[in-house]
Formats: sequence, structure tokens, C-alpha cells
Amino acid sequence: MKRAFVFVASAVAVASSADAGILGFAAFSRTASNGNKVVDLVAVSNSATDKVLNAFNVQSASTFIQLAGVATRGFKPDAATSNRSNIVDSFCTIGVDGGAPYYGEYYASGATGADGGFSTGWTTAGTTIPNNAGWFVSPPTLPDGASESLANFTGTRVNSNAGAAAGTFGIWLGHWVFAGTTNSALISLTISAQVGGQTVTASVTNFEQIPAPGALALLSLAGVASRRRRD
Repeated sequence: MKRAFVFVASAVAVASSADAGILGFAAFSRTASNGNKVVDLVAVSNSATDKVLNAFNVQSASTFIQLAGVATRGFKPDAATSNRSNIVDSFCTIGVDGGAPYYGEYYASGATGADGGFSTGWTTAGTTIPNNAGWFVSPPTLPDGASESLANFTGTRVNSNAGAAAGTFGIWLGHWVFAGTTNSALISLTISAQVGGQTVTASVTNFEQIPAPGALALLSLAGVASRRRRD
């Protein structure tokens, strides 16, 4: 199976503990049938046993799309609609609800809560993430925050660093929906994770989650050239 990794030109810095199984971060981006851009953010791991506990010190200047309604107007995941197929609503999560898909669909963890930095927009209407906001899974012993295969995600993959590009496991951190005209979605954040019985941290600064149009064009040309060689 061929794998294509897209790297973007942005000031990205990834730091983690020396023995950490967290390799970096990745975003899977696609254009939905309604024209919106949908991005799934993950922490990349090298082991199926690694777990994320929380994300914090989040910085993002992006404007997110939120579905009108009491249960969906903020970033708190909704049990009925917050899944990876959603193309009209943004939400945060720490992993998959119950640690496994439900009838083939991956739902955000219902045990995801907001920390004190999420001063607005969690359960109230909000299209931006407050500076230094964060979210967590509680209790941390739940299977929700465990690693899963990155083959479960769809879209063009963007990696924060070379280590992340080599990873095959990940923990779902957020599902973002943007207007179709959005060309940039930088995010900075830190996560804490359980790796081999120890708690480690990993951070990323100014990670560009949306691939550049030029990078997508190069991928398209590479695909055409590959098909021609096969023909």
C-alpha cells in the first residue's frame, strides 16, 4: 500500500519526552460534499497501548463552523452527532467513545470535559477556541483515549514532523469543520499521555492542519504519472 505524506512550510516545533511514544501530530483534511473543509486532528503514536489524557494550552485563531442547537453550538461533543462523518459541526474529543467504533462509526468520547481555560464556547455558542483552553477525558482509566490505527482516518494527511510521518497509530483530538474558502488553520497545543506506564507531554507550535493547494496539486500530478507508468 502506498502512503503519501504532505509536509507544509510553517514554523512547526514538536517537543516531547525523550522516551515518549508520542511522535508528533497529524491532520487528515478533506473537502466535504457540501463544500466545507473537514479536518481530524490526531496525536501520533508508535504503540497501540499509548493513551492521551488531556490537551491544554491550545492556541488557534481559526473560525470554526458550529451546528445551531443546544447540543451542538459549542465544542462539547454531542453523543448523537459528533462522529467523523459529520460535515457541519466542530467538536473536541479525547479519543473514541468506548474505545471502539459503534456500528462502523467513530464517535467522539462522551467523557470529554473542558478545563478552566475553556471560558466560553464549550456548551455555549462559540466558533473560536479561547486562548489556553483545553479538554480532557475523565476518568482517565476509560479506554476512550487509547491509540487506534491511523488507517481509520480519511483525507489528505499532513504531519507536524518527520517522526509523525512514520507513525501508524494515533489518538483523536478534534474534529474541525471550516468554510470551504479556508486555506489555513494553524494550531498550537500540548498534550499529556500515558506511555509505558509513565506520563509524558508533547507539544506542537503553529501546526498547519490544511495542506497547501500546491501540495495537493503535486499529489494529483504524482497520481497521474503513476497511472501513466502502469498503463
